[in-house]
Amino acid sequence: MIRLLSTDFDGTLTGAYPDGGRCVPSLARELAAVSKAGGIWAVNTGRSLESALEGLRELEAPITPDYILTSERHVHQPNGKGGWHDYGEWNALCREHHDLLFQGCGEFFKNIERLVGRYDGVTFQESVDGVPGGLIASSEELLDEVIRELDQLQGRPEDFHYQRSNIYLRFCHRAYDKGSALAELSRLLDMPTSGILAIGDHQNDLAMLFGKVAEMVACPANAHPTVKEAVIGAEGHVSDLETGEGTAEGIRLYRTGEKLPAIKKPGSGH
Repeated sequence: MIRLLSTDFDGTLTGAYPDGGRCVPSLARELAAVSKAGGIWAVNTGRSLESALEGLRELEAPITPDYILTSERHVHQPNGKGGWHDYGEWNALCREHHDLLFQGCGEFFKNIERLVGRYDGVTFQESVDGVPGGLIASSEELLDEVIRELDQLQGRPEDFHYQRSNIYLRFCHRAYDKGSALAELSRLLDMPTSGILAIGDHQNDLAMLFGKVAEMVACPANAHPTVKEAVIGAEGHVSDLETGEGTAEGIRLYRTGEKLPAIKKPGSGH
C-alpha cells in the first residue's frame, strides 16, 4: 500500500517547465486512487511555493496535495484557511543554516563570479538577500563544464553544495535536499519508508530515489540517465512512458502490487 506518495513536478507530473500542462487522465485516476485508499500526496519540487501553487492550478489534478515540499528543502502544509504554512520547525532550521552558510561564503562567491565570467551563456539566478540563488546555463553541456570547475574551486566551505536540474543550478546547504526534506516529512508523520513511493525525473530528485528514504521508487521515460541508474539500483520501476503517463504507470504498479518494494538485505542500511 502506498501510504505516502512523493512526486516531483516538472517532467514528472507534466512536461518540463515552463510549458506545463494539465494532468493526463491516467495520472488523474492514479492520484485519486491513492487518495481514496488513504494515501497522502506530497509534491516535492524545486519550485518556490508560489510557483508550485501556480503549477497545481494549471495541472487541475482531481485532488489537492496534502503537503508541498519546495525549493528542494521547505515543507509546507495547508493552514486551514486556503493557504499554506511551515510544517514543524524544519523550515526555520533550514533557513537559519542557509543564512549562516551564505554569510561565510563571500570570498567563495567571488571565486564563482570569476568562474562564471569566463563563460558566455551562464548567468546568475536572482539574488535573495544579496546571495545569488544559483546559475542558469544556455545548455546542459555548458553547465556540466562549469560544474566540473566549480567542484575544484578553492576555498569551498564544507557545507556548501548545489542542486542540479537540467540547465539550472541552485546553491544550498549540504544537509538539505529533496531526500532529507522527505525524510523529515516522514518523521513528522511517523511514516515507515516501506510505505513511501518517490517518483522524479532529474538530478535534483536523486536524493529521494536511492531506496533509502522511500523503499518504492520510479521514474518516467524522460528521466535523466543518472536518475534511471539510481532507480534501477534501488530495484524500482523505470517506465517506457513519459512524464505524467510514466508516473501514473509507476503509481499503478506499486498500488496494485504488480511491483513490490525491494527486499531489504541484512546490513544494507536500506
